[in-house]
Amino acid sequence: MIRVVMDSTCGMAVEEFDKAGIIMIPLYVREGDRVYRDGIDIKPAEFYAKERAGVVFESAQTNPDDLVNVFRPILDAGDEIVCVMISGAISGSVNAARVAVDILEAQDRVSIVDSRQSGYCELTMGRLAKKMADEGKSRAQIVSALDELRERTWVFFIMESLHWLYKGGRLTGAQALLGTIIQLKPIVWFDDDGRMVTHDKIRTLRAGKERLKELVQEMASHGVVAAGLHWSDNWDEAKEFGDWMESVLHVPVEYNRVSCVIGCHVGPTVLGPVIVMREKPQTKKEQGREE
Repeated sequence: MIRVVMDSTCGMAVEEFDKAGIIMIPLYVREGDRVYRDGIDIKPAEFYAKERAGVVFESAQTNPDDLVNVFRPILDAGDEIVCVMISGAISGSVNAARVAVDILEAQDRVSIVDSRQSGYCELTMGRLAKKMADEGKSRAQIVSALDELRERTWVFFIMESLHWLYKGGRLTGAQALLGTIIQLKPIVWFDDDGRMVTHDKIRTLRAGKERLKELVQEMASHGVVAAGLHWSDNWDEAKEFGDWMESVLHVPVEYNRVSCVIGCHVGPTVLGPVIVMREKPQTKKEQGREE
């Protein structure tokens, strides 16, 4: 039997993990000296209320000991593991998982998959892994399918301020903007290596939303399998944008509330449409517009 493990940044609540039959690995959020397990000790509603009130949070990756404690009983039961994690370019959690596998000497029984994103992309990968595991597919087959799905799943996002991304060191490739970056509203995405980089440089939030709509339609030109929308503490804004997405894509939009860990870096106003496309577009390096 193959068990699927996934970290908390995919956006599912604990109850949803249980219902899906997927095992949760929480990352961590720090408030001063206090440490919370993402989605367990602190949940998005409380987190974003505190963030809006001025509380400064820091995020922390999971660690090899946590992962060993999750992996060991699964392996002892004779099962194998497919573990889907947040992008290794913005978190050390993927490396922590690989260290845990080495500690357990279980390289032939555990596959660690770097989603190269987080949120809805990671979530769809975890769901596909579980579906294929239930169908009796091998780890190799599952990993191959997840790699292919990842290439067809793109996300773009914008927020009112990039203060959190810069404070947390999660935004790269924008050195040319330097002192003016906080005043601009760049559209950010994950590149081929899973880094968060600037795709477009926009001067107003209104113009940014219009550009997001153009990007949604560009993705949709490759066919739409599924659609999601990331939001944090801006439900009315997200619902309006999601309604527009459904009107042009003609598929339901799944709302993915950004986890507390990711919220440390994107803040309470993120808006991020994501499309699972039917056909793989050209590579992101060809598509990207970063200067």
